[in-house]
Amino acid sequence: MKLDSQVPSTQQALCLRGAGFEHLALEQIPVAQPAADEILVRVDAVGVCASDVKLVLQGNTHARTRGMDLDAGPIIPGHEVSLTVIKAGKNRAEKYQPGHRYAVQANIVYKGQEMCYGYRLPGAMQQFGCIGPPVIDTNSLLPIDPKLGYAQAALAEPWACVYYSYYRHRPHRQVLKGGTAWYLGAGPLGLMHIEKGIADGAKKIVVSELAPARLDKVRQSLAPLAEKAGTELLLVNTAAEPIEKYLAKGEADDIIILCPVAQVVEQAVGYLAFEGYLNVFAGFPSRDKSNVTLNLNDMHYGGWTLIASSGSPIEALVKALADTAAGAIDPNNAVACVCGLDSAKDAIAAVHEARFPGRIVIYPQLNMPLTDISQLCPDSRWTKQAEQKLLASAGCR
Repeated sequence: MKLDSQVPSTQQALCLRGAGFEHLALEQIPVAQPAADEILVRVDAVGVCASDVKLVLQGNTHARTRGMDLDAGPIIPGHEVSLTVIKAGKNRAEKYQPGHRYAVQANIVYKGQEMCYGYRLPGAMQQFGCIGPPVIDTNSLLPIDPKLGYAQAALAEPWACVYYSYYRHRPHRQVLKGGTAWYLGAGPLGLMHIEKGIADGAKKIVVSELAPARLDKVRQSLAPLAEKAGTELLLVNTAAEPIEKYLAKGEADDIIILCPVAQVVEQAVGYLAFEGYLNVFAGFPSRDKSNVTLNLNDMHYGGWTLIASSGSPIEALVKALADTAAGAIDPNNAVACVCGLDSAKDAIAAVHEARFPGRIVIYPQLNMPLTDISQLCPDSRWTKQAEQKLLASAGCR
């Protein structure tokens, strides 16, 4: 998008002033001018995460916002982001030039205090924002290769979480090359895990899911990659047929848990191969719904490794951005819906209700309803070119 010679004095921002969707609204707020140690940025794209839903439902009782005075100042959500520098304060002007692009590593600890972007720090569901010392001085502002699209850059953040979940998963941080991998769940993050499994060289990939639309999204976005890689990709609607038809007990070298159902984890363990890995990526709704029964003797003699993760460090986002720039992964494969900032509240509600089989991306410089990418792309695959066409049609160059 072309940089504006003048920044407006006010802007739209999605503001949370209490727990619940009834306290979430689009507001007109001032565009702040950067202080000496700040930079003013334009928000180009922001992905909508299930974490945003949790934040809206909990408000200032959320672990990362506890005690905030939302009457004095609202929370602005959004942490999967692509930014462009508009103007820098005098102490930042030499390094941060107008037009330079950045992503943000959201999990920030500044001077011993948790200051997460999109939680305690105002996030990306606004048109402009000031980025200051908590982000810059912790090296949490990461440069973006200029050839990347806005959605690609923003969705490197959830890809970083996917990468981090493999940091203790086999010595090479990947599923077994030439092996069998089973993915339980095919939502937005599931699409990223499956794409990684294809890139890792799995010979057979089984994807089980109850929602046919999600399986269709896997087929549309990832089947061509699997075919090119020589990976057998089997999509199983477990509401209609048993997993045993596609996978034998003891066959799965890697099992990735992407649905937060404890009973599913118990059932999956029996399919682990000798020296297999079970990776619990899904976050469960509560401790009392997260208990499973596990036979430690089976684990002992099976040589199994059970791991789990949450979030991601800076180095994982650095890798995700680099791999996207190199063409090793494409975060656009996870996109199912796009919209403007005027539909941001509806976008978070849509994630809560699982209305779309992939990621929703908001373009804050646009006003646009939630739009399935099938209405914009004949093959239902989001691309940088489709993004450029959309922005150009709205007068954003």
